[in-house]
This record gives sequence, C-alpha cells and structure tokens, in this order.
Amino acid sequence: MFRAVCIFLILCSLNVQLQFIDADEDPRLPCPCGNNGSSVNTRVVGGHDAGEGRFPYASCLIDSTWRAEEFRKTTPFCGATLISDSHVITAAHCVRDRSPDIILVDIGDYDFLEPHSGKLRRVQLVTRFPLYKEYSFHSDIALLEFEPPVVWRSGVRAAWLPSPQLQLSAGTIVSVYGWGRLRYEGGHPKVLQSVELPVVENEDCQENFKTHIEPNMLCAGGEKGHDACIGDSGSGLVVRLDNEFVLCGLVSFGRRCALPHVPGVYTRVSSYIEWIYKNTLSSKCKPCIYNAQAPLQSDDNFTTEKNSQ
Repeated sequence: MFRAVCIFLILCSLNVQLQFIDADEDPRLPCPCGNNGSSVNTRVVGGHDAGEGRFPYASCLIDSTWRAEEFRKTTPFCGATLISDSHVITAAHCVRDRSPDIILVDIGDYDFLEPHSGKLRRVQLVTRFPLYKEYSFHSDIALLEFEPPVVWRSGVRAAWLPSPQLQLSAGTIVSVYGWGRLRYEGGHPKVLQSVELPVVENEDCQENFKTHIEPNMLCAGGEKGHDACIGDSGSGLVVRLDNEFVLCGLVSFGRRCALPHVPGVYTRVSSYIEWIYKNTLSSKCKPCIYNAQAPLQSDDNFTTEKNSQ
C-alpha cells in the first residue's frame, strides 16, 4: 500500500511540474533537426548499409575505461539518438550499471572504425525515467547530458521527436538503425545498419513474451531475418511522416534476434515527450517536436537493409 501511494505521489508531482512547460513559449530556438536535405528514401533495395547522412542523429555509447587504442577494435555497448545540442536519448537498461563519468557518446557517426575526431563527448549526467523497472523494462528510457555541446555541421542533426498524440497502426513501416550484431551469434558491422519492420499490435506481440507489453511499449518486426539485435539496445526506431523521419521508439528487449513471428519490443517515445522536454531545458536549443498528422501508410512489401539472419 505504501509503495502504491509513493508511486501515485511521484506521478502527481511529475504531472504538476510538466504542465507548466509550453514549448511554444520557450524562448530557445529549435535545434537543427532532421536530414537537412539528405535523402529520406525508405528503400535501399539489395543494400545493407544505412547510407551516410541518412540518420544524422544516430549515436552510440562507448565505455571510456577501454584503452584509446582499442576504440577501433571494439564495438559500442549501446545505441543512442541525438535530440539536442547536449543530450542523447537511449534505453535506461543501457546505463543502469555504469556511472556517467565512464560513458562516452560518439555523436552522429556512420563508420565506427574511422577515427572519432571531434565526435566524442563525455557524459555529465544520466537521467532515467523515475518509474523505470529493470526486470519488466517498464519505462526503459534515459537521457544522457554531455559536454561540450555539439557544433552543428553538415552530417550532424537532432532527431525529430513525435507529438504525444502519435499513434502507429499495425502494418506501418518503421526503420531501426544501429551498430548491433548482424545475426544472433554473428559479428558487428563496420558502418551503421538499418532495417525496415512492420508495426505489430501490442496484443499480438504479447503472445510471445511473459513480460507484460504495456501501452508505453511499441512492437515491430516478426519477419525472419529482420530485426534489431545484440548491441542495438537504445538505438532509435523511426517512422516517415511527410518527408521526415520521426523518432517513435527505442530498442528495449526481444527474444534472441530475428526469430520468425517474434517482434522486437521498443519504448514508445511519444509517451514521454513532456518528461523529455522538462529534462532537456539545460540545452541551448530546444528539441524539435513533429506535429504533422499525415496518414501512416501500411506496406506489406518492405525490404531489408540489414544482413539477414
């Protein structure tokens, strides 16, 4: 009973603080967002690489206790997405056992084996959603504040965030990107990979998991050989609205990788927009929220851009 009351009070406190935040009244300029004129074609037939510049906000997390000379010989431990000049968003489980001072963020990278000059930032603060639950993946979302702020240049942009009202119907095509394994027991890629997946209803997704699939989760995939995999945790899931990619999910959990009829589970970003905005007020520019209400078209004929299992 006491625990239930505490959770209720935390939620009430969170709502009281958030209701005073109005993005339209924020004097900060919006961050440079989106692809900045880069192609947003959602099909790369026969390809595997995401394409340089296609996801200019794709980032990854590195453990700074690794020796500098090992950076090119290792892989990121998780993915992340740039959403302001000093914040990336990732999955909370990625940072639950690491202190901020050992985490480096590789901003807007593409070829992980190339030198990281000018792209590495040291994390100063980790903010996990207050009701995150480790074993159920409830509210599996975290913000990482880093220094120094990024210098906006060609090839680096913040991702569009969805409006809190965004709803994705079953069959809507989304894309996930990351540097995770190409198959369950396989190796990691040299360059950023992406794969297209159909959204799956939470009720259908639930049949594959003992963990409760909650409304603040999003399921996608289920086709053999098409999925996120180990090392992709925290990476972004995007949907195309009008002519922009909008961040709709974060890689959270699944069963192995790319099993037939088994979708992956993602944190539903639209459920946390007010919390995200509240916890990025320290940035020089404000995160971009995409409010277009364009219809989301289903497409049963999607092609993979990430190596099949």
